[in-house]
Amino acid sequence: MATWPAIPDWEALQVQGGVLGVDREAKVLRGFVMAQAGPFKSEGRGEFDQQSLEAIVGLANARNSGLKSRFAHPTMSDDGLGKFLGRVRNARLDGNKVRGDLHLDPTSFNTPSGNLGGYVLDLAESDPAALSSSLVLKVKKEYRLNSDGTKQIDANGKPLPPLWRPTALHASDIVDTGDAVDAILSIDDLPDAIQRRGCELLDQMFAGQPREVVESRCLAWLSRYLDRRYGELEHEPWKPATVHRKRKLKPKGVDFSK
Repeated sequence: MATWPAIPDWEALQVQGGVLGVDREAKVLRGFVMAQAGPFKSEGRGEFDQQSLEAIVGLANARNSGLKSRFAHPTMSDDGLGKFLGRVRNARLDGNKVRGDLHLDPTSFNTPSGNLGGYVLDLAESDPAALSSSLVLKVKKEYRLNSDGTKQIDANGKPLPPLWRPTALHASDIVDTGDAVDAILSIDDLPDAIQRRGCELLDQMFAGQPREVVESRCLAWLSRYLDRRYGELEHEPWKPATVHRKRKLKPKGVDFSK
């Protein structure tokens, strides 16, 4: 197994998606997946490529008030009234996905169908794989053709699905299974997926705690972990980063111990 460098290359862990997850204080589902590249789940129906994703970002961000979001799609017998969740803002590309932030409207926590906003936040936090999203949009379908005008086929001899070129967006609804989206907060394919899950655990463990408490507890745990794994060393107990910064930056002749 290759040894990691002592100083990580943080730039390699940066993604355009930014913060992901449930922000209960702001009542926002941050970084949920609105669309992803690749064929849809319905075989032969269609496919998004990078050009499609870029179009979705542009169309979503063109709405000053944000893109509407509802709890499931309306049906022939249900026009969606009472299912409004909020508005999606800050659509952005994150690798092969489009992510956005769902800002839940205050009315979504008290609807004729119950507390839909609270339910979405709870489920996204406890089991994000149980939720997905689905765009309501207008598209032009672009078939990939051979030089003789026939449709290109895949390895199994079936015609490649048409590429969808979005021309208008109406909504990004929260659903059970999205045809063009996997898990709503998919992070397993990101280069820093483990770090993100660690952050989620820390957020839950230290909810509402000030920085100095989180810093002190985490550094103390890290010291115990290293001692168990590599043996105890003669070292000072871990101290908050503010102390270390003072030591690093102190000018000559200044004694911070006094």
